[in-house]
Amino acid sequence: MITSCIFSLLILFIVSIFATKNVEGSQPVLQKTVESLFTDRSDVTYPGTCKVLVSSKRQTKICKREPGISRILVTAKQQAIAACEEAFQYDRWNCSLIYNYKAKRSIFKKIYRETAFIYALVAASITHAVARGCSSGELDRCSCLGSFQNETNLRGGCGDDFKYGKRFTKNFLEWKQAGNDQIAEILKQDVNIGIDAVGEQLKEVCKCHGFSGSCTTKTCWKRLGPFNSAMGLLKKYYHHAIKKKLINYTTKRAITPKVRRKMEIDKKKLVYLQRTPNLCVSTKGRICKDRQNCATLCCGRGFIIGKKSVSSRCRCKMVDCCLVKCDTCVEEVESYTCK
Repeated sequence: MITSCIFSLLILFIVSIFATKNVEGSQPVLQKTVESLFTDRSDVTYPGTCKVLVSSKRQTKICKREPGISRILVTAKQQAIAACEEAFQYDRWNCSLIYNYKAKRSIFKKIYRETAFIYALVAASITHAVARGCSSGELDRCSCLGSFQNETNLRGGCGDDFKYGKRFTKNFLEWKQAGNDQIAEILKQDVNIGIDAVGEQLKEVCKCHGFSGSCTTKTCWKRLGPFNSAMGLLKKYYHHAIKKKLINYTTKRAITPKVRRKMEIDKKKLVYLQRTPNLCVSTKGRICKDRQNCATLCCGRGFIIGKKSVSSRCRCKMVDCCLVKCDTCVEEVESYTCK
């Protein structure tokens, strides 16, 4: 009896080691790319055609075929980080790369809720930037939906090519080559959630053509909203993410049908494996949005109330027909800082 218990514990220990090594060890391009784009907060230009990261052979070929893509990737990287920092500035996790100021506690060491969110975020940002790049003419291999071939489209407008953006993102992240084991399936689902969050922002925009403002003919196209609108949806997914356990995980073998059935989950949910560490240690000195936000952010330690001056435009009036002139007003408001 004792021997069998010891053997079971040993198996569980080996399973956990394999699971960790799969994340930390020799990573597929999908994991390397997401980690590289989100971790590097500098403007360093790397050797090669992609410039924004050290690219794989496949990625290098993609960047060679589409010279404008390196600029698009820079945009995708910057907007992902900026949107994350803005959306989480008053949360316990504020898009930092490590937990509680500990270098060994990287968010990429394991698959935490935040890790799952970042996979979705980076995939969403690449998709959005590429789709917009198509409509703006920055990319040669795709174009404005409907193209600028005739006068009607020149008058009408240009659609964002979400389908091309989705296809490009999966291809660039080497989604299919990421593997078929349990961890790969989870990360691939998180990537899909990010891409679909962008697709849900597609809206039809129409423009009328005709004499005296009449709408004798109408041109319509699909446009994506600003990236922040997709970010709002992604944050909801972050809060409703599902924690899963690996099932008999010992190697990187493809999932058997039996295990796949056990793993079946809502495909509209972000999935993670490890619980986030307690982040209360890292919120000391953080600025709160208001008193109510302090109650959560400061973890019950209380907060310091201070004063700060805020400048804003005021007493605006029309001058000389078409010019708006405003004064600058300075107001003293309360500020809140966690103890």
